[in-house]
Amino acid sequence: MSVTEDVIKRILAIKPNLTREAVERLIQEEKAKAAGLLTDEAAAHLVASNLGMDGAGERIEAKLKIGALTSGLNDVSLTGRVLHVFPSRTFQRADGRQGKVLRMLIGDATGIVAVVFWDDKADHIVASKVTRGKIIRVLHGYSRERQGTGEVEVNVGNRGTVYMEPLDAVDAEFPQMDSFFKTPGQISATGAVNVEGVIMSRSPTSTFTRKDGTEGKVARLTLEEGGRQITAVLWDEKVEEAAKWGDGTRVRIIGANSKVRQGGGFEVHLNRSSEVEILEEGALPHEPLSMWSKIGELREGMRSVSVAGRVLSVNEPREFTRKDGTKGRVASVVLEDETGIVRLSLWDDDVNALSDMPVGTVVAVENGYTRAGFGNTIDLNVGRLGAMKVNPADVHVAEIDAAERITQIKNLQEGQKNVTVEGQLLDDPVSREVNTMRGSTNVVSFRVDDGSGEARISLWREHGKAVEGLTAGARIRLENCNIREPFDGLMQVTSTQFTKITVLKK
Repeated sequence: MSVTEDVIKRILAIKPNLTREAVERLIQEEKAKAAGLLTDEAAAHLVASNLGMDGAGERIEAKLKIGALTSGLNDVSLTGRVLHVFPSRTFQRADGRQGKVLRMLIGDATGIVAVVFWDDKADHIVASKVTRGKIIRVLHGYSRERQGTGEVEVNVGNRGTVYMEPLDAVDAEFPQMDSFFKTPGQISATGAVNVEGVIMSRSPTSTFTRKDGTEGKVARLTLEEGGRQITAVLWDEKVEEAAKWGDGTRVRIIGANSKVRQGGGFEVHLNRSSEVEILEEGALPHEPLSMWSKIGELREGMRSVSVAGRVLSVNEPREFTRKDGTKGRVASVVLEDETGIVRLSLWDDDVNALSDMPVGTVVAVENGYTRAGFGNTIDLNVGRLGAMKVNPADVHVAEIDAAERITQIKNLQEGQKNVTVEGQLLDDPVSREVNTMRGSTNVVSFRVDDGSGEARISLWREHGKAVEGLTAGARIRLENCNIREPFDGLMQVTSTQFTKITVLKK
């Protein structure tokens, strides 16, 4: 009995609702899609895989979720939607033999991962003509950390198997393509990101000389969508590629890297492995730039600024005496949106509005101004020309989900502000007295691990009380922290006056 005949019989045994003619037709269709590059045997195996069967005629299962991937796994099986297929390339091995490699991005409801196919598996992908949006299943791959990036990727070699569009995979169980791409306004953390937007403007190309003497190029594009803008930074060959994209071009950038820009906020960088998909020319943003600024965009000395946020905390009002002897009142409210936090100062009659501002209330300030606050913070003021509204019907501020704002420790960068991290205590918190410019104060220190790396935590003054009694093994979340330079090889996460600490597990 031929191998092809054996596969057909196993298919009919597992799928009694199919006829032989139907199976043979499916085999011929697979051969036609591959433009004659598949044998009857290979096409029969492909049909079996599409029907949810492995080489032994057993049902295929791939239950591992992408979000649960870690480096060093030797038997990885997962299913996901194809986001992008990079061109295959050939290379020369050390022994002189030629090899082939092809990368693909796939995603499920828990995340995105790069899958790397080697040699004949790369040929299989090319022959199968898999396209974006299709479901693919990978069995018996292995995971490792991609050199230079720290990202986990899945490799498929001789032992691995690839199945295209398995019929037992339910399309509705996998997020649609749009959900894997963020708009500029949705980028609120560092790390790998896919972004969609419309090119609104570009900077002239700049050239520079690297330390090794080679010349480099850099250019910047402004992308707009979702009511916000973000800068896309292009390097070297990406600069030349971008020369073909005019203003008004809607693009999807795959495999970019979000970084903190100088002065705060975020920008996305395109590297050699990033890809750009042109969706439409002569386009306008579906949701154009808003008159409202995001809190993360506020800078010292801004005038006529409009911003809205949800109340994070309220400080009790206090009275003071002006130089002319008159009495005044002042209070402050801390506002937050998905991009950051700011202190709103309320003066005199505006203090009366505190009774209508419980935590979570939306507060909008129109035509206000900013100035430097204590401890390198920004203060927002209404002023005589501004107006403040509580829970305005025409202003929407998304409810803050701290879990969505978590930055992995491996992605922390010196100088970041308003960062949220979560992790397990590696040692018991230690309290000590230190001398500062403001006098002697208390600081509590310990280390945490989130699975991607370790960081050193310093909780100043009253924040240390939040971890009293905790021991190694407890799990906490720290919101609105600042990142300082590494110490003993570990990034330092320090509390600010706005830090919120949640004990998740004692």
